[in-house]
Amino acid sequence: MRFPRLFYMLLKQYIRKPECLLLLLSLPVLTILFSHLAKTEEQPIQVACYIPSVTHEDLDGVVTDSDKALQADTALTSLAYKLSTYDGLYTFRLCASEQEVYDAVAVGRAECGYIFSVTLYEELLDGNLKDLITTVASPSTTMLPVINETVYSFVFEDLALLSLEQYLADDSAVSTEYDVLYDDAMIEELYQKYMLGDSTFHFEYEGSPEDYRLTATTVLLSPIRGLLAVLMLLSALTGTISYYRLAENPVFDTWKVRVGCIVIPVLCTIPVMLLCIHFAGLGAGLGKEICLLILYAAACVIKTLILTLIIKKRVIFTSLLPLFILACLVFTPVFIDISVFLPALKPLSYLFLPYYYLKVF
Repeated sequence: MRFPRLFYMLLKQYIRKPECLLLLLSLPVLTILFSHLAKTEEQPIQVACYIPSVTHEDLDGVVTDSDKALQADTALTSLAYKLSTYDGLYTFRLCASEQEVYDAVAVGRAECGYIFSVTLYEELLDGNLKDLITTVASPSTTMLPVINETVYSFVFEDLALLSLEQYLADDSAVSTEYDVLYDDAMIEELYQKYMLGDSTFHFEYEGSPEDYRLTATTVLLSPIRGLLAVLMLLSALTGTISYYRLAENPVFDTWKVRVGCIVIPVLCTIPVMLLCIHFAGLGAGLGKEICLLILYAAACVIKTLILTLIIKKRVIFTSLLPLFILACLVFTPVFIDISVFLPALKPLSYLFLPYYYLKVF
């Protein structure tokens, strides 16, 4: 039997199954509904921060004790106050724990996050510069370089004052007379005067959180590309089940039938994926999307063919299929990137094809 005729016969067995057509046609409709809901929701750009040993009650004390000289052990409170009261392109939200920062970034409530060492300023004054600030960010963020500028400018603002006081007290020409000539409050007043004066260069990012917003996608829309990638792989795997059923008859136990059963559902999935990606507003260009889908589809077909050579029994393959799909959802960045929480498990992601498809975007 020639391959075109065989292809047509195998295609009819999928067309005759209304549940397959219903599933393929419902995906673009659902994507349109979810994308419409997502466009109506907006949230300001938020940055999560965790500063150990600083509470909201401590921030109230910064206002009441504003005339108190800055010290290394109180500089973190000053930093927390400056971050929490910042009114610019984004807002900083103080978290109660490190895990809260990771969770906020993972679910998209925060653009990125920062975890500060409890001895940040003491270590900086001693010349230790490593492992003092941990940055947490999703791979898709574009605001991280700008936010870094703001965060480190606040850190340096107080660090420069503390360094000046330390230099005057210990290493300057007036160090022996420092306690007589100056006090910390006077130095801080002069520092603030000249730092904000017209003779000193400084810059600010102007704007407000209301002027710059991120579109918040719904839980079902944000992983749509990842779910579609898993769907294509699943279509290839379910085609394998059809092959096992036909292969029970020795007449159909041929390479043409094996390849046809796997290729047909994959080809049917390609236009559905293109429609869903278009309606979700995730398109990266029609040409790029088509080329990547063809390459990914070919990879799914080849991998599935290899699995049919390893697993000979239909019962074994069917029993392993749910575990394989579950592993794809867990170890590839469909909903979350598990390597953020458990870096040791990242090599497992390399075993699943959706990982490579999603990493292109």
